[in-house]
Amino acid sequence: MTPPGERMRCSVAGLLQHFNNRVSEVGHALIMVGIGLQIMAAPPVSNYRALDLLSGFVSAGSIALFFISVGAVRMAALIANGRWPSYGPWLRAIGALVGALIWSQMFLGLIAVPSDNLTSLNAPAYLIFTAIELVSIYRALAMRGGDGRDD
Repeated sequence: MTPPGERMRCSVAGLLQHFNNRVSEVGHALIMVGIGLQIMAAPPVSNYRALDLLSGFVSAGSIALFFISVGAVRMAALIANGRWPSYGPWLRAIGALVGALIWSQMFLGLIAVPSDNLTSLNAPAYLIFTAIELVSIYRALAMRGGDGRDD
């Protein structure tokens, strides 16, 4: 564990040590950033069936920025989690809640279509991502008062 006040080492070992029990959350944040970059590279959002339900909340023109922003803010919250014991676990839990809402909407967007239109094999992945985010909410709130790690 990186002691408070000490800088995080920017090596694979240092990053793994810092993110310790939050590696899945880091992965989800990076996937969100990656989805945003993919949408920017191939903009027709209407071609991504998983985004059908999300496009009711976020405009098609800003959905890429939405994913990049959510992923980046989550990364910042995960970095702050161990260093900001009062608010870090709450930020981590809120980030996981937002992640669960996004992944569940993407899951529902893929399965709430007629069976002849099912063209994606990603539905199980989004369902598992949702479940992992719900577990992350519990873990973040259960560790309040600690440093956000399972040492």
